[in-house]
Amino acid sequence: MAILQRRAAVRDSFTIVFMSFLTALRQLAKSRPWAVELIVAAVGLLMGVALMPVLIFHAGAATLGRYEGASVGQIYSTLFTGLAQGSSAAWVVFLGPYGLYVLSKLLRSWWRASAKFN
Repeated sequence: MAILQRRAAVRDSFTIVFMSFLTALRQLAKSRPWAVELIVAAVGLLMGVALMPVLIFHAGAATLGRYEGASVGQIYSTLFTGLAQGSSAAWVVFLGPYGLYVLSKLLRSWWRASAKFN
């Protein structure tokens, strides 16, 4: 019972922190919209360099199975080597999360613009 109460307390405190973060982000967006775009770009690029290689490794291991010499460190090494050499696949992995954000913004603005004409 005590474990469930602690989990509920942690969940509630996380919710409070997350909601206060969202409120602060909305206030920042009203006063300085470019700052929010910079934050989103930084988070997107951080996800591209930190999270995407891990997800790619685990998705490959789950679907194709692990092969000899495969590791998350090897994926990171390959990514950074590809970025330095100008590999388009490495740049897609790196810029992918931010690119999806930009694409969603473009599609949303296109949808809103088309709704005005109807």
